[in-house]
Amino acid sequence: MPPRPRAFVFDAYGTLFDVHSVVLRGDHGIKGDLRALSDLWRRKQLESTWLLALMERYEDFWQVTETALRSSVRELRIEATEPQLQKLMDAYLSPSPFPEVRAAIESLDGAPLAILSNGTAKMVESAVAHSGLSSLFAHVISVDRVKTY
Repeated sequence: MPPRPRAFVFDAYGTLFDVHSVVLRGDHGIKGDLRALSDLWRRKQLESTWLLALMERYEDFWQVTETALRSSVRELRIEATEPQLQKLMDAYLSPSPFPEVRAAIESLDGAPLAILSNGTAKMVESAVAHSGLSSLFAHVISVDRVKTY
């Protein structure tokens, strides 16, 4: 019989939390192809972290996220005001968890659970708190601690 896992560690964005929910909720007032905006925004976030890692540079994920959003809006020629962009950024503090997350996490009874994420501590802790999952995780760890992706 294989040994029991000593812990389970999850990525936050795209694993526990639906990054597309931030844009697709639609409570920001931005018009246009919101799916394309969400897809491009996410791609630019990831590409930025990969490039920063290759260059051995670090910018926190909140800044990466804002830069990626502004670049995506420009590239797609979507009109968005500063308050609308700020509303999208604020929404990144409370992305929706995927529907199956709570049940899946609760089924892992017995081993400590943690999140390891590119997100800043503020971003991830806020997302976990807004999702009602805080009590399920022993640790929330941000790459900010080591300043590398």
